[in-house]
Amino acid sequence: MSNHSMTRVNTTIKRVFQATASVLLTMSMVFTFAFGSQGNAYAADQFESELWAVMIGDEEVLYVDSEESGQQIIEGLTNYYLSKGSNVLDVQFDPVIEIKKVTTFAEEEFAAYGGTARMTGVEDAIAKLSEGKVEYFVYRTEEGDTLKSIAKEYSISAKKLATLNFGEYDTDETIQEGTYLVLYTEVPYVEVTTIEEITSTKSIDYDTVYKKTSSLSKGTQKVKTKGVKGKQAVTEKITKVNGEETNSELISKETLKKPVNKVVLKGTGSVTAKAGKTFDFVEGAEIVEYAKKFVGNPYRYGGTSLTKGADCSGFVYAVYKHFGIDLPRVGQSGVGKAVSYKNAKKGDILIYAGHVAIYAGNGKAVHAVNERLGIRVTSATYTGPVIGVRRILD
Repeated sequence: MSNHSMTRVNTTIKRVFQATASVLLTMSMVFTFAFGSQGNAYAADQFESELWAVMIGDEEVLYVDSEESGQQIIEGLTNYYLSKGSNVLDVQFDPVIEIKKVTTFAEEEFAAYGGTARMTGVEDAIAKLSEGKVEYFVYRTEEGDTLKSIAKEYSISAKKLATLNFGEYDTDETIQEGTYLVLYTEVPYVEVTTIEEITSTKSIDYDTVYKKTSSLSKGTQKVKTKGVKGKQAVTEKITKVNGEETNSELISKETLKKPVNKVVLKGTGSVTAKAGKTFDFVEGAEIVEYAKKFVGNPYRYGGTSLTKGADCSGFVYAVYKHFGIDLPRVGQSGVGKAVSYKNAKKGDILIYAGHVAIYAGNGKAVHAVNERLGIRVTSATYTGPVIGVRRILD
């Protein structure tokens, strides 16, 4: 037997007993009618009761007192899985459900056969059929199995599992590999497949629209108009099995209320770098990648043009200016926050004796070096030792 093999309870014996009981019942009735008809004739005239079986496939699952009650059970089970107000396109049962007349009893025979105790009310029958039945199977344990882990895998109760196996194991106890345990599973009596046309109201998400404004500082934003979700009527063809959706097909959509977009003002105005002040609306890596775009362009004393020429401080000034941060044209060693060189990160300003650069990470700097080299990426100490680091960006 392989792992996780499921040996279903043999229902053949149960069906044999049912068939035998039916035969014995018929023989009993024949005997009663043949030998006791005279004595019970008056009672039979006064009392007669029918017994109807609700058949699922070839199995008599439960009994009711009339064909009408049986039909109410089928209708109730169908409605149990349908959505309220839907347009029902099809309902199928697997196995098929049928109502079958078992026999008719006189009063004494009815009492002897079990009377009303043999019958099920409509509501109780619907509840029973919708809840399903319990089936048992044998499980061969694997290494490390416990009752708790097995119960979790099969979505059953660990306590019930312990009881079912005669309380031989604690729920947390590791069970020897290869041990056979009795497990159970809850299965439906019947699969009810429903196909419905369902119309529901669903929301329509709004879009967020950003608008630039110089009235707000760079890196800041403000909600001008709140977003409002819209509504739409959505009609779908839904297939469900025992209430669980298995497939959906869109039929139509109708907008009932249009959404209102959320409008956010995004600041483009410049911010001024000051001592002790840092900003978080741009990453240092962005600063470095932008600065590298101008490698190879000329050095020009007093210049601030990234394309036509800039000196060391003019280069740093122009790069930060692009991101809306106003640095001093000179004196950049006095803004932002001081950090040690060993803690420097991309975008920090490196301070030298008579020179400044932008730290590019990994011991590199991007800067306007001199008239001979222009804008280059070099080692951070190419122009001399770093004497200070200023952080502008958090």
